[in-house]
Amino acid sequence: MPMADSAMAFIGDQLSLFKREGYEMHLICAPDHNNIYKFVEQEGTEYFPMDIPRAIKPIRDISNMWKIFRYVHKHKIDVVIGHQSKGILYGMLPSKLGGAKYRIILAHGVLEDTMTGLKQKIFATENRIMSSIATHVLCVSRSVMRRRVELGIDKPEKQCILGRGSCNGVDAMNKFNPQNVPLSVTESIRHRFGLKQEDFVVGFCGRLVRDKGVAELTGAFKLLKELYPNKSLKLFVVGNPERRDALPDEIINYLKESADVIFSYKVDYQEIQNYYTVMNVLVLPSYREGFPTVALEASAMGLPLIVSRSTGCIESIIENETGIYCDITPESIADAIMTFVEDREKARRYGLAARQFVLENFEHTKVKLLMLDLLNDITSR
Repeated sequence: MPMADSAMAFIGDQLSLFKREGYEMHLICAPDHNNIYKFVEQEGTEYFPMDIPRAIKPIRDISNMWKIFRYVHKHKIDVVIGHQSKGILYGMLPSKLGGAKYRIILAHGVLEDTMTGLKQKIFATENRIMSSIATHVLCVSRSVMRRRVELGIDKPEKQCILGRGSCNGVDAMNKFNPQNVPLSVTESIRHRFGLKQEDFVVGFCGRLVRDKGVAELTGAFKLLKELYPNKSLKLFVVGNPERRDALPDEIINYLKESADVIFSYKVDYQEIQNYYTVMNVLVLPSYREGFPTVALEASAMGLPLIVSRSTGCIESIIENETGIYCDITPESIADAIMTFVEDREKARRYGLAARQFVLENFEHTKVKLLMLDLLNDITSR
């Protein structure tokens, strides 16, 4: 029970794999993406579209949970997996009342990490209740597992993980494979945005919000331009500004107006791998993650990473082999970027190691088989 975008990104062709293995698959999510109907047809999955508001809407939420209870009961569903906060809220209690024997929370992260005071207590209490109803909690990283236990959300015996983490890995053999992107495509992107071969391109890909450390990254880039005016540095930003946890207007204006910043907004997922090929390093100074898929995508494309030591991020690199850590400050991020600017051979070497790291641990064909094994184990098949 995720949102449509999440269903396609976080579940992908797991649905068709499970169906081939004898499971009858159902998907409940909002029809908020044009390709969702094509996706469920391709996966051979029963689809129940539901208007799911992201914000808390008591009347709508209660109505939706009643519908899910009836759906689970009618179809005699045995296993329910709840993705994201609304999917978990909708999935646990109604499915238990509807007769689902196995109720799995897929914990993509710890929202409470960036909260304080009463708000943190309220969210932790809600998640604690959902966890008590669940039979299993599948965490996308070990740091998420630890943090949820520290906050008293989960009992450790309920938790599980797929290998080294993630919920679906990435397609590193085909989609996120730099050898599969024609040079002409890379050059076309360079030409469109005025990038030169000698430019060192610092990449960011994700939601443009405070939690992602975008303000600190912007500050780091400004600092580098002041300290090294003769360096050919560019910042390539892929993502849309959001109202929730919004960035200050001056940050957005700088990203839009600076001659040294390429602001492409959100790129279609079908093309995102092409954009990684014009970057030299990917920076993710996030305050919290679950297990950042963007880190796996960039690594698979042969990019070194600069990440914070926050939950989720800390497991996305091998320090001083596939990437380096930074503090979430402009000065620390700037120092980390200069490590690779001054030594492009190191950047290339780390990038090659990063791709191998993903191939060995997060290639999606391996991760989805781990998910199948877990499902078989839980249901004793």
